[in-house]
Amino acid sequence: MNNVIINEIQRFSFDNSNVRGERVLLNDAYQEIIKRKEYPLSLEKLLGEFVAAIALLRDIIKIDGVLSIQAKGHGFLSTLMMECDENQNLRGIAQWDDSEVVPEEISLKEVLEGGYLAITIQPRNGQRYQGIVEISGDTLAECLEQYFSQSEQLPSRVWLAANGTQCGGLFLQRLPAEQAKEGDEDAWERLIHLTSTVKEDELLGLETGELLHRLYHEEEVRLYDTKVMQFGCSCSRQRTFDAVMSLGAEEVRELLIEQGSVKVDCQFCAEIYEFTEEDLIDSLGDQAQTH
Repeated sequence: MNNVIINEIQRFSFDNSNVRGERVLLNDAYQEIIKRKEYPLSLEKLLGEFVAAIALLRDIIKIDGVLSIQAKGHGFLSTLMMECDENQNLRGIAQWDDSEVVPEEISLKEVLEGGYLAITIQPRNGQRYQGIVEISGDTLAECLEQYFSQSEQLPSRVWLAANGTQCGGLFLQRLPAEQAKEGDEDAWERLIHLTSTVKEDELLGLETGELLHRLYHEEEVRLYDTKVMQFGCSCSRQRTFDAVMSLGAEEVRELLIEQGSVKVDCQFCAEIYEFTEEDLIDSLGDQAQTH
């Protein structure tokens, strides 16, 4: 399976219980993100967990807009951000102090010392919402479980893994009592116990049907349609041009004098946009004359 392109998320539920779940497995969408910058392997793995996490959240929080996870702290890793839009386009980046040695194994709490995790919902139309949790757990999965406990107040569990080639995740959530089906009252604890036996190589190496059968072969599992996810950046020449012009005509003119042109590179996809005096002259008006 390692040579097969898998970029999917799939929902599932358990008959006669009020437990729902999701499984995500990504390889080339994840690789497209980490190849844009030269990351140490431990950061590639951490980024992979964030990729899997945003994919899981995207399918739970249904909005016409952009959903993002951002972690900030005061350790050597200053920022880690991952986004997904309504078309299942993923992009992300990590920024760190490259003068420090990156450890081979990363504890989220240590590398984002004194930091926080912000989950932002930005609808195309409507108000922006942000939920913030302190980074108190060692893993992203623990932080997400804390977020769900605070925001949705629904028991939720998360399992994440990444190895620099593939990333994957599992999510279980117990629905509110009013949505519960008559049946198995002990399902939640039993399913958590079964899922906690999952190994990293299973999470990253098995197709969803096979993985769920291995974990829940005595349960009645209902699988729903898969959704395809891919790398995609929202940058464009026009959006970058607008950002350049927002600096003000005087500052843009000074950049043209100093550099001959204005270059902007997108941190997410590494695309470089260059604007010459000819590109900018109409918008700069009289101040465009640099010679």
